[in-house]
Amino acid sequence: MRRIFIAFLLLHVSLFAETLVVENFKTNVFAKSDKKPAEAMVGLIFEGKEVKLYEYKVVDTLNIVIGSYFAEDLVTSRGKELLKATLIAYAKKTHGLVIDAVYIKELTVKTNPSTKEIVDAIKKEGVFQQQQQNNAPKQQQSQQLNLAPPLPKRSLIPEENAVNF
Repeated sequence: MRRIFIAFLLLHVSLFAETLVVENFKTNVFAKSDKKPAEAMVGLIFEGKEVKLYEYKVVDTLNIVIGSYFAEDLVTSRGKELLKATLIAYAKKTHGLVIDAVYIKELTVKTNPSTKEIVDAIKKEGVFQQQQQNNAPKQQQSQQLNLAPPLPKRSLIPEENAVNF
């Protein structure tokens, strides 16, 4: 009898659970290190009672909660687990929405570098030097390569009071 009751209870709970998929949710979060905004793109799966009916509440919860995280926190496993727990708790407290589980389908964080950072990175890679060499006058490019061996660094003329080899 006990087993039948437990099976009936689990079946009853699973019948009322719904699944809501939120894909390509984009928002801006700040980075801890330089306080610059970074773009976060999230894909989540929510399981719970009436999550499809109250989709707007789920999206509001997601928007508010994810905005309170730093970009560095979102990419760690501890930060992801904390995000899930915070989403569930905030939805229950604020909207009275019961979310049983949150699954992360996709989470990417892209930084938006400044123009100066891009130029510095290009200079570091040596792209400007290659471009300057490619823009050299055509006269220098048309000259044949000098295949002569390099001259020695020391003088070949013997000096007084010196031992030359």
